[in-house]
Amino acid sequence: MQSHLILGLLRDGRPRHGYSLASEYRRRSGLALSTGNFYRELARLAAGGLVAAGVNPPEVDARRIPYQITEQGKHEFDDWLRRPSTANEEFEAWLLFADRIAPEVREGLLDRKQEDLWLRGKALARARDDALAERRRNPSDRQAYEALPVLLARRIKQVAAELEFLKELRLESPSGSTTRSGLPGKRGTADGSAHEAPQRGGGVRSK
Repeated sequence: MQSHLILGLLRDGRPRHGYSLASEYRRRSGLALSTGNFYRELARLAAGGLVAAGVNPPEVDARRIPYQITEQGKHEFDDWLRRPSTANEEFEAWLLFADRIAPEVREGLLDRKQEDLWLRGKALARARDDALAERRRNPSDRQAYEALPVLLARRIKQVAAELEFLKELRLESPSGSTTRSGLPGKRGTADGSAHEAPQRGGGVRSK
């Protein structure tokens, strides 16, 4: 996740040092990053050619190395931003930069995210039903604690919460340049067309 966060913060092309990037992330998200992990990820991106480390003038603190995104890094970030769905742990990072996507493209991506969550919830519900059915077939084990149904129930509720969040996000009333998703409607760096997946309503019910 941190790689796309860093690339997104640098996507405007302005060179910035690590402390400035970490401060900007904290301002935008309300969260703090692990300093060690953050600088290690910056070094990894530089080694991979996605960002370039500059050189400070003699009068500037040598520890504040300026970093700038490369063309390769721009392509990597823009491709990630336009993907039909992102891993659950990356979705919050995606939301940080969602205003940079053309509104019609963003709506298609949110459609697909909603569809992916709905399908995942259905699969989890089936898996939990199977686990409970297996337990009923073996009544002698009924006194033993079985973690699988409990864990599956938790995952179902997490998916249901994500679906509810998406529903609320997309039902916000538009104001000014805001789209129906509640996000600013300006055209950003990620552009193009997207195939819309059918929308599903509601959350996932745990039996």
